[in-house]
Amino acid sequence: MNVIVTGATGTLGLACVEMLIRAGHQVRAFVRDPAKFKRLCFETRVEVVEGDILDRASVAAALETADAAIHCVDFAPSQYSLHWEALQYLLEGLGPRKQLVYPGNVWVYGTPEAERLGPNHPKASPSRLGTVKADLEKAVTAEDGTVVRLPDVYGPGVYEGRLRSIFERALTGKTLYIRGGLDRSWECLYAADAARALISPLERPRARGADYTAPGFSAITPREFASLIFQAAGHAPRIRPLPKGIHTIFQLLRREHRARRELAYLDHLPILLDGTRIRQELGWVPEVNYRDGVKRTVKWIRGSRS
Repeated sequence: MNVIVTGATGTLGLACVEMLIRAGHQVRAFVRDPAKFKRLCFETRVEVVEGDILDRASVAAALETADAAIHCVDFAPSQYSLHWEALQYLLEGLGPRKQLVYPGNVWVYGTPEAERLGPNHPKASPSRLGTVKADLEKAVTAEDGTVVRLPDVYGPGVYEGRLRSIFERALTGKTLYIRGGLDRSWECLYAADAARALISPLERPRARGADYTAPGFSAITPREFASLIFQAAGHAPRIRPLPKGIHTIFQLLRREHRARRELAYLDHLPILLDGTRIRQELGWVPEVNYRDGVKRTVKWIRGSRS
């Protein structure tokens, strides 16, 4: 299958490119900066296509010979409305016969009504960003695309974001301050497992128009996960909750933190995804446990610095 990955220099995009190659697909990486992609991905069996997801003509040209697309482009919260334009051009270029897979996230949820949140759980986010994300997902499934909703992703290839920051701080052995409830039920997903989830709908007719949720390996708490990082780094865990006042200052001083402020409620909720449908219909389950995933990530971060 000829599959194009948009946003191929990002965490999910890079992981999907590598997983698609491993699965035997022909892969095209749609990127704005080919040189950056080649610095990050050493796989030679990838066709690199330079283009802008916000340029209708370049999107159409890139999709002309593709059978499917995994849409991993992301925009900063302050530019989130650009997702609509990007999705419109992608759907136009794919047409009705080609397959689209779109990664969702937990922003779409409000207060959980069940221990595990599956595809049919209400998308009732009180935030603007969560509402936009839910509407984007609806637009994808309305055109027979597939949504695979993921928790936070960690692992080799994650160069930025909250979990990367937690790893960086824990590796120093200094006190790590985490916002939200330290002992709430929580989960995250190893990057390679996330990529397997995103490619699992390909060539599966029953996945057309479907919505899946792909959980982490198991429930864990933020405190337990951070402790694993300290242990893998050879340090005694030093973990504290981030004082609310300091968190508020960060949100006010940094533009993207201000934009994400409306999502702060998620830091206090036990958000766990239900993997029943994706396991039964697509055969996907997470494979990498937290201890092994953390060890691999610590090794990768240290290796990338040498």
